[in-house]
Amino acid sequence: MGIETETARLLLASARSGVSFRRSVTLGRQSLFLGNNELRGLLAEYGFTAEHCAKFLSTPYSKWKFSEEFWKTLGVEELTTLDASDFHGANCVHDLNTPIPESLKARFDTVCDLGTLEHVFNVPVAFKNCLEMVAEGGHFIAVAPANNQFGHGFFQFSPEMFYRVFNKANGFEVEEMIAVEYGPRHRWYRVADPVKIRARVTLVNSYVLNLFVRARRTRIVPIFAKIPQQSDAEEQWAGTAAPAQDGIVDRFADGKFDRIKNILLDLSPGFSRFLEALRFSSLNREWSLRNCGSFTPIPDKRLNRSK
Repeated sequence: MGIETETARLLLASARSGVSFRRSVTLGRQSLFLGNNELRGLLAEYGFTAEHCAKFLSTPYSKWKFSEEFWKTLGVEELTTLDASDFHGANCVHDLNTPIPESLKARFDTVCDLGTLEHVFNVPVAFKNCLEMVAEGGHFIAVAPANNQFGHGFFQFSPEMFYRVFNKANGFEVEEMIAVEYGPRHRWYRVADPVKIRARVTLVNSYVLNLFVRARRTRIVPIFAKIPQQSDAEEQWAGTAAPAQDGIVDRFADGKFDRIKNILLDLSPGFSRFLEALRFSSLNREWSLRNCGSFTPIPDKRLNRSK
């Protein structure tokens, strides 16, 4: 668990956007995987001074140094580090597989998961814990594995999961959903809500990809009073399913492809399966980051820098 370059950018951008980190809890005690020159450059890029990170910048870089001084740069006055054990020196020991105590509910301006929830088996309880720890008006921030991290933890998470969990029924709204591709250029893309585009947000890509999520708690209500369901399934059950927006529809989904594939299945099974493999690959634009309906590039990596 730790803060590397893109996570640092996302946190600094959030702070510049007006997110309060005054009372924060991190899931796990976070290391800082940034060299001194990298950190100095990022601080300057996002309009921060190096004063609060002076302790880091005045000593040689060490891979395993923890990140408390970095959180001060974001405005943290009270930092709680929550973990299932005190192995890394967490100051609050609690297993997220079990419900949090009342003393932690609605306590924090920001709850940060920078690589923990995918390792917690009891996902519904862990997510409920996170939602309940956020104070009204506060934020939940996550950097979670989405693609190409098979075996990293118990789970990889989809945009649909976060959009359906952090919704109005649970007293939240998603402010930012960013896909960060850890290729040579570390590209950022804003990710659409499947409900709004009336289509699944799907992806096949070549590099590790994380989801950055920032959600605000707008009101305090019982969490999961209604169990989340995948949006397209709910529409089908309710009989309200409608065509996707222009530019989103899968070109293979009009029935012609399936008819051709089924004919070939008898004549040439191997070729039929080959065509099917092409459909579910990055060569199909609708399954790639080139799908402009699902993914919008963010070239400057600034998010909302109005403040």
